[in-house]
Amino acid sequence: MNEQIPEHRIRSTCRELMAKGGRVTGRALRRELHARYGAVGKTARVFQIWREESAAIQVPPIPADVAQMAERLRVAETAAAEAQARAERAELREEAHQTHWAMQIDRLRERLRAQPQYIAENRKLQDQVLRLSMELQAARLKLAQTT
Repeated sequence: MNEQIPEHRIRSTCRELMAKGGRVTGRALRRELHARYGAVGKTARVFQIWREESAAIQVPPIPADVAQMAERLRVAETAAAEAQARAERAELREEAHQTHWAMQIDRLRERLRAQPQYIAENRKLQDQVLRLSMELQAARLKLAQTT
């Protein structure tokens, strides 16, 4: 035979479980009711009482200093994210700038190499470097022999 558990017993059991701490669910409340009274009550009724009791528990407000710190943290994180984004954009601009001018220099070098006079002048300069290097070596040998 179904036995109806009085509402005040359901509420008091629910409050006791919540006072003990931990997470109290509607199913946990029904298990406790069954353990204490040998009956669980109608599901809808027990869960409705459980929801009312759960809603009645007030969440303590966040202290003002914690709220201020959280706000300062949020502002600092936002500023850091903006600074990082700015730095990334600057880095990309610098990379594009370097690439642009490297390509310009390479293009000019290629145009210079394509000119026939460049080849002759380059050969002339290489010969001059070789001749001066040989003269320097001869001078060093002469100096080493005199000392």
